[in-house]
Amino acid sequence: MKKRGMLALIALVALVACLISACIDSTPPSQPSADTPGTGITWYSYDEGMKIAQEQNKPMMIDVYTDRCPWCKELDRVVYTDPDVIDLADKFVCIKFNADKHRDLAARYNPTGGVPAIVFLRSDGTEIHRLGGYPRGGAEAFLHNMMVALNNA
Repeated sequence: MKKRGMLALIALVALVACLISACIDSTPPSQPSADTPGTGITWYSYDEGMKIAQEQNKPMMIDVYTDRCPWCKELDRVVYTDPDVIDLADKFVCIKFNADKHRDLAARYNPTGGVPAIVFLRSDGTEIHRLGGYPRGGAEAFLHNMMVALNNA
């Protein structure tokens, strides 16, 4: 009887361990980069993106994220891979920075500290729209926010 109880306990512990390991996201966070056009959103560093926005008189979309933020990863996985979001993102200079590594920029564009934070700016740096957190409604809701920003640009 004791053997049976011990085997059941071992099986339960193994099952719980498997369930926990399935919930851990082992994929590395996406890193911002200037991707090849047509393959996804082209992300720029802050300095490079600001320069391009001023030269091209184009509005900016700034994504403030952290590596430990699950909703930031969800934005990368679901929203930023949506074809309509990718197409509309071409109307912006897209900048992405890690708030933990760029605390000065985070304090400027995201003083409350919640991530993800998406800040839309005119080419002169004037804020025109802001989205705090993951958009309820996923890519469709994010597209709506992008349109609001474009209409205010």
